[in-house]
Amino acid sequence: MDPVPEIRREKVFLQPGMSTAEIKKIYGLSSDQAYKAKMKGFFVKNYMRKQIIIDRENFNSAVCYPLAKKVFAKNFKRNPLAQSLYDDMVQEAVTRLFELSGKTKEMANGKYSENYANFWIAHNAMLAFLKTWERQNKWCLSFEDEAHPLMNGKRYYSPDWGWLYC
Repeated sequence: MDPVPEIRREKVFLQPGMSTAEIKKIYGLSSDQAYKAKMKGFFVKNYMRKQIIIDRENFNSAVCYPLAKKVFAKNFKRNPLAQSLYDDMVQEAVTRLFELSGKTKEMANGKYSENYANFWIAHNAMLAFLKTWERQNKWCLSFEDEAHPLMNGKRYYSPDWGWLYC
């Protein structure tokens, strides 16, 4: 048995004519969520939680690490902030590939292969990690200096171009 429970999203259709109070009681939703579900006729279970569908037999770290490095090289190598977070981003991608190792087989079909699904899982994991890191360190002084050259105070005047910021 896995120590991590499987978390899946599931679309739950409501029976027509149910009141908001009944929806709240039966499904354990808040008043706002129950009202919205009543209006739409359905709600998505575990919508705000990260999906985890682990299949240990489908996960191969010897394949996932090179794939994560390839995704980084293709999409993030020109970003200096991403370069400084290289190891963390690769590890985040591999972790997410492990968490969704059971879903990649489900996602694969005639049009899209398992490798395609794995590539996008790794890409989205890295992108989410980078955006989260930027958001959390938005007001950090060291990040502000890298991100905003206008704030560091180094400037000089050029007769041709006016004030230049370096």
